[in-house]
Amino acid sequence: MNIYNNFAVMSYSFHGLISAGAMDVFGYLETVRYRYGLGTADIWNGLLKSFDEDYLKLVKQHVDERGLTVVNLCCDGCHVWADDAEGRAELEKKAWQNLRAAEILEAKTIRIDAGVQGEDFSEENFEYVAKKYAEYCKRAAEFGAALGTENHWGATRSIENVRRLYSAVTEPNFKLLLHLGNWRDGGEDQKDLNDLEMIIKAMHMHCNYEHCIDADRVLPPLFAKGYGGCWTVESHKGFNEYNNVAFQLAQMRRVIAPLYYNMKDKIVTIPEGVKV
Repeated sequence: MNIYNNFAVMSYSFHGLISAGAMDVFGYLETVRYRYGLGTADIWNGLLKSFDEDYLKLVKQHVDERGLTVVNLCCDGCHVWADDAEGRAELEKKAWQNLRAAEILEAKTIRIDAGVQGEDFSEENFEYVAKKYAEYCKRAAEFGAALGTENHWGATRSIENVRRLYSAVTEPNFKLLLHLGNWRDGGEDQKDLNDLEMIIKAMHMHCNYEHCIDADRVLPPLFAKGYGGCWTVESHKGFNEYNNVAFQLAQMRRVIAPLYYNMKDKIVTIPEGVKV
């Protein structure tokens, strides 16, 4: 096993370069393969210029030529809920397009946000969101992918709401993209505990700059808890994106790689009160 294929860089980390026209999806694939030596791609759908199948097959060809695996397709603009029926119908249309894109790209995981902007679900939007997630999961299962929400914005930044979703959506491939520490309630200690609770639901994870700086403290407990997905950098630092990503990736590799090599002898510190 090449453990370095267990690490990834989310393409949104280069949003400054993307916005300036200095990077497209093909440049991203070249970057993760040859600048960072990865075997993985974590593609933000904002990097895809079209849902045309010929274009998507071209992207897949470039993925394959570099020996990459698409570990995640992160889908914006197709979240589940909108307050009006017309908006929901348009979002659903885009969600099915993204699912087809994920199938062509052979993505292993797919993130679609719930889209509820307030702090909590209403009965109406919770029922609708849970129903649509079940439908999308059934489609993703047809090509072997997991699909889920992210503790990203709105209602899903509450761990109580995420727990509720995972009680309601019973499809076995309904999972979580865990955005480390991105919980609305509680101090840093509680956010760490929330991460540890939810890592067992995680199909994928994103680690920001601050958590990479604190990698020695926050990452080993997640490993010890049994996380089996990619350890993925997401950078929002803006200026000097290549070097910021390199720093975050190096931090993650430095801390996590020895745990794979030396699982029996490595001492992993778990916060008091957390059961592993």
